[in-house]
Amino acid sequence: MKALRLLLITLTLATLVNAPLFAGVVYEIETTDHEQSPPKTESIEMAAEGNHLKMGIPARSESGKKDGFAVFRGGDDPKMVVVDHEQQSYYEMDRAQAQAIAGKVNDAMSQMQEALKNVPEDRRAMVEQMMKQQMPQSAPELPKSTMRKTGDKATHAGFPCVKYEVLMDGRKVRELWVTDWNNIEGSQDVKATFEEMADFFRELMESFSGMAGAAGGLPGGNNMGFFEHMKELDGFPVITKEFNDDGSLGNEATLRSASRRTIDPEDFEPPAGYKRQEMFTGQ
Repeated sequence: MKALRLLLITLTLATLVNAPLFAGVVYEIETTDHEQSPPKTESIEMAAEGNHLKMGIPARSESGKKDGFAVFRGGDDPKMVVVDHEQQSYYEMDRAQAQAIAGKVNDAMSQMQEALKNVPEDRRAMVEQMMKQQMPQSAPELPKSTMRKTGDKATHAGFPCVKYEVLMDGRKVRELWVTDWNNIEGSQDVKATFEEMADFFRELMESFSGMAGAAGGLPGGNNMGFFEHMKELDGFPVITKEFNDDGSLGNEATLRSASRRTIDPEDFEPPAGYKRQEMFTGQ
């Protein structure tokens, strides 16, 4: 009996040691699209556990497109998985794929420009338009953004915050009200995952710089803009505001709650039956 009791105690301790110390963290984020009239507000979830981070993608009513989600999988070979509920499909993107796609687009654009030299002037515009429809369009490389801490302080959604601004060519493109990681339930445990995601997001942006709509085509579009300077913030953005070229407010995201929750590993996977697609297929 003593030996059996010792075995049971050992197995119990082993279970406790191998089990995760904490459940995941689920964030409820309220997004408002001010481009619509009246502005459209909806709630999405962001969930983090271990080195996995799941982000909801709001529906786009102007195109009738359904919502979806993106999953960042950190580690030695980080990647992004983007799920499209409208097409019941998903695609994956890692560093190598991003660089390969960018290389192919650049090569194709160079070949297109070379071929256009032999097209008569009166037909050039039409041929150029037809060729562009077969690939992502190129665009001038966007200027680098800079971030500054304003010193303004306020309480938003119950969290003490400090205001930051992101500038591009002297124009404010983003405003963030940031709270310390310690103020948000469980966030210290997943801070490293957010920062790893920020590095990955930055690398994707650099790979796709020069491609029109690159930022909007990445998971979450402008709603995920706070990843650009996440490591510099050293905190979590409670409010993120994105501004248009004319200074008007485009999109806004507000953290409404954060709580520990046990997350089913299947939540980080595409739904059963969804087909894998290649990025930019058919464009």
